[in-house]
Amino acid sequence: MAYSQHLKCLMEGVDAWNAWRKSTSGTRPDLSGAQLAGIDLRGAILSHTSFTNANLAGANLQGVDLYHCNFFGANLTNADLSEARLSGADLSEAQLLDVKLAGAIFEEATLNNVNLSGQLLGGLNFQNASLYGANMADTDFTGADLTGATLAEAKLDLTNFFRANLTRANLSGASVKGAVFRDATLDGVNFHNVDLKEAALTFSEKLRLKIKGRL
Repeated sequence: MAYSQHLKCLMEGVDAWNAWRKSTSGTRPDLSGAQLAGIDLRGAILSHTSFTNANLAGANLQGVDLYHCNFFGANLTNADLSEARLSGADLSEAQLLDVKLAGAIFEEATLNNVNLSGQLLGGLNFQNASLYGANMADTDFTGADLTGATLAEAKLDLTNFFRANLTRANLSGASVKGAVFRDATLDGVNFHNVDLKEAALTFSEKLRLKIKGRL
């Protein structure tokens, strides 16, 4: 459960919260399990805060710096994370149904076993992020940067990687039936135990992967 003083301070408003954070430099707030549905946290200083198993359904976190926050198992249904900085954050097993993610940054974030099926994630930064075992079927990653990302064992059926950068990404054991890789950057991708026969690849991509023994 959340430390009562941390939750009480947050309930006093963003200004009071920010003043407390500035006066207690180095503190890592614990809001685990807190009931924060619908809360407006725009402008709040929240880096390194634990929201483990918290209820943030419908919360407004637009543009907030969430660097290294812990959202493990949190309910973020219908939350607004657009333009939020989630670098190094842990969103593993979080509920992300209908969450707004436009312009969000996920560099080095952990999103293991999340459900992002059908989401529009075009152009987003997922460099070195971990999406192990995630359900991303029918997700649109057009132009996204997935350099060094881990998508091992992920469900990527019908996923669109058009013009995405997958350099050195790990897709080992992933399901890619009907996935689109046209014009994607696939240098150094780990396709171990991946059946690419039903994925959409250009002739040159197929030839290059065949030469490298990945098709």
